[in-house]
Amino acid sequence: MTAKESRRLRELEEENAGLKKRLEQRDEVMRRTLASYLTDEVLEEVLEKDRSVRIGGERRVVTMMFTDIRRSTQLSESMNATDFIEMLNHYLEEMIEIVNAWQGNILSFVGDAIVVVFGAPRPNEDAARDAVACAVAMQRRMPMVNFWNAAHGYPNLSMGIGIHTGEAILGNIGSQTRAKYDMIGRNVNLASRIEGFTGDDEILISTETLEAAGDQVILNPEGERWVRPKGIQTDILIHQVVGYGSRMIRTEMPEPGRPDPSDAVPGSASEAAGSPETFEWRDLDEGQFGRKAE
Repeated sequence: MTAKESRRLRELEEENAGLKKRLEQRDEVMRRTLASYLTDEVLEEVLEKDRSVRIGGERRVVTMMFTDIRRSTQLSESMNATDFIEMLNHYLEEMIEIVNAWQGNILSFVGDAIVVVFGAPRPNEDAARDAVACAVAMQRRMPMVNFWNAAHGYPNLSMGIGIHTGEAILGNIGSQTRAKYDMIGRNVNLASRIEGFTGDDEILISTETLEAAGDQVILNPEGERWVRPKGIQTDILIHQVVGYGSRMIRTEMPEPGRPDPSDAVPGSASEAAGSPETFEWRDLDEGQFGRKAE
């Protein structure tokens, strides 16, 4: 090998090393950015299969969840900004923990609203069931959220949740320089509209979600009603969920210092069974809200 060839080989090796380092740095940035929104399982799949951002998507049947804090605008205007953000961040932290435990993927935060999809990016045949059970767990956590609020001098919060199952377009939307994983389509709008019909501490689901979620969903018979969502040409039937399995939505405040262990999820402060690594999952109806990944 000539001196010129040897020098060129060293240059190529240095270029490859530099490229590898930049790819590793890019992956670390992606991991930090996505880690707050995706479960570890899905995050690994996204990083493994999509090292470069590809704009485009696919049509898939998924279950979509929209949540919103009731009267949040009035609260934001009446509270000190720092206090409001602290209260909001604590609420979101609690809700994110539960969504992650149920294999939901948070697509965005719109103010205090949370947009979640079940069944994407990775397919999940139990997406509707997981979404409804997740919603019940979220509402069951709200008394603890408000217990914390009261201890800090903050007002009570109430949340509405709307869920719908249907086909949506999902994928990376944007440009090569700025893109996000998101969903669009008529059914996404419908899920958002269903949430708009919710009242305080209420979960409303579409008939499509009810049929796909299985027989452990507990409904309030008097909560069933026909509505005409804005932008939808026909009336739809929505159903009020009041429980899942043996777990009913509570409205009473928990006893001070005594959180309900049935609301614990892996890694939470109230989980007495140990760390997520040593946690032994129990059946869905035995009191543990959380879903064992296949």
